[in-house]
Amino acid sequence: MAVITHRHPRRARATWLAALVVAASGCANLTAPGPDEIYDQAMGGVVVPAAWSTTAQASAFRPGWIGFAEDGQLKQLIDEALAHNPDLRAAGSRLEQVRLQMRLAGADLQPTVTLGGKYSNSLQPANGLDINGYGVVLNWELDLWGRARAEKKAGEAAYRSAEADYAYARQSLAAMTARAWLLAIEATRQTELSMRIRDAARAQTALMERREQVGKISAQDVAVARAQAQTSEDAALQAEQGRQQALRTLELLVGRYPTASIAVPSALPGDLEPVPVGVPSDLVERRPDLIAARKRYEHAFFDREEARAARLPRVALNLGAGRLTSEFLQLKDGLGSTVFPAGGKLLWPLFDAGRLKTEVEIRDEQQREAAAEYARTILTAFTEVESALAADTLLQQRERSLSRQTEALQQALDATRAQLRVGKADRHDLLDRELALDASRITLMRVATERRTQRANLHLALGGDFGVPLQSAGSAGASGR
Repeated sequence: MAVITHRHPRRARATWLAALVVAASGCANLTAPGPDEIYDQAMGGVVVPAAWSTTAQASAFRPGWIGFAEDGQLKQLIDEALAHNPDLRAAGSRLEQVRLQMRLAGADLQPTVTLGGKYSNSLQPANGLDINGYGVVLNWELDLWGRARAEKKAGEAAYRSAEADYAYARQSLAAMTARAWLLAIEATRQTELSMRIRDAARAQTALMERREQVGKISAQDVAVARAQAQTSEDAALQAEQGRQQALRTLELLVGRYPTASIAVPSALPGDLEPVPVGVPSDLVERRPDLIAARKRYEHAFFDREEARAARLPRVALNLGAGRLTSEFLQLKDGLGSTVFPAGGKLLWPLFDAGRLKTEVEIRDEQQREAAAEYARTILTAFTEVESALAADTLLQQRERSLSRQTEALQQALDATRAQLRVGKADRHDLLDRELALDASRITLMRVATERRTQRANLHLALGGDFGVPLQSAGSAGASGR
């Protein structure tokens, strides 16, 4: 019996030492992987070339330059959209909510102070000793294993992710405004050309009717001309409908009432210069949505560390000061009128049917999911840039070809006018040339608009800010309220 008594303290110390070793091995890792390490884990060996596959200038990218001449109205509309667009205001409010959640995530690191009191004059058994009084109690959970700190870092990563998402939402809204502005210009110009075609078709039909009256053509020819005129009439109405819809879309984006009355320029921006696109590796650190995806990985990492630390003991201390009184019972010795209670609490989940262990496994899978989502976002960004570059090259070739076609048709129209003056051509031939020229101009307008729209897409894909400075977290939240 004496032997057992002699060895028991050693066993206790060994047990506690083993427990401390296990606890130390389960401490939360409060250092997230670096950006390069996260990138390598996510991409899994995907080879990224040193330059974009589509021919382009590899000089430094300029975030504020879209690729065509700056327009004062476009800049004004982008500023108006950023200030009044309801979707962006809602996004700003969501960012502020995440910021407040981040503040809550670190609350467990700080002690809590509670003021309380009790008074009763009843002798009912449910009221115990009816000890009345008041006091202040301080409670503080010691973050021995980093659980609360991991929770705080997870909240910070979630906020940084939301902040980057908000920045990308601003850039996306600027891109949508630019595209809507370009489409409104195109729709307005196409409506003008469609009305000119309609008027020319009407004049051509009237000319055919006069020719029928003198017996030069048949009634069938006149019927065909009337049908073509009605087709032109319908095209003009469709163009007007498209114009109104394009203007209302632009007004909606900038936060105005959709009256389809906003004024836009009569012509698209002029010649486009080659885009300095930089290199693919720069995109990962420049595009806000890629930064947001990486921060979501960090959030998942710290969530996992928090779950690991949650399996370890939780230790809490409490200190207090108060004054106690009793109207009916004599307080025991040691329960004087003024007390200073102190205590502690230890909670260690030794058996919970595997709940906490399963929670760690769930967080492991969430971290793998975040890595996969990060890789998907990166590859999608690369695809957007390559597609926009390829489209720009092909659209440039089409625009040049259609420009030459339009110039040739203009020359043909000028020649027909000269022949008309000397009697070698008639009014019908002239109207035919005008119809062909205006139809070519409409096609050229569509391609030119598409090319400039692709420039806006390319600028967004490259992480451009459209000349709009990013707001800080505080101002972003304020704009959302």
